[in-house]
Amino acid sequence: MYDVNTKRIDQVLSYMSRMLDLLDKLRERGAEAVLSDEVAVAAMERALHLSIEGIVDVGNALIDGFIMRDPGSYSDIVEILRDEQVVTDEQAAILTRVVDFRKHLVIDYTSVPAEEMFALVNEAVAAMRQFDPHVRAFLQKELF
Repeated sequence: MYDVNTKRIDQVLSYMSRMLDLLDKLRERGAEAVLSDEVAVAAMERALHLSIEGIVDVGNALIDGFIMRDPGSYSDIVEILRDEQVVTDEQAAILTRVVDFRKHLVIDYTSVPAEEMFALVNEAVAAMRQFDPHVRAFLQKELF
């Protein structure tokens, strides 16, 4: 029997949805408006960072709970989820780029490339939104 912390997964996915809503609001303002507003850039950085942490946390919970292979990196978490058919190949490609951006937000936080971040969010938010239903469908299939 698997020991999957579905309560924690649900909490993280719900919080991640709130962060994605914030990213959508910022995207709607447009690149010029966001990039010229220091507070908006900071909000985008934080919402993206927390969304990435959500992907990583949920991925780790699935990997641990279903006794999947151990990841060697953050992007490897996404690769394992792809291999285990939690996410699609297309989604995994985008999520890998998103997770790789974590380095800018956590290590190189004094010089985050804001234009690159806005473009990534603009391109990736739809795939990030699909993470929740894909995870829930996987849990339903595997646990019930």
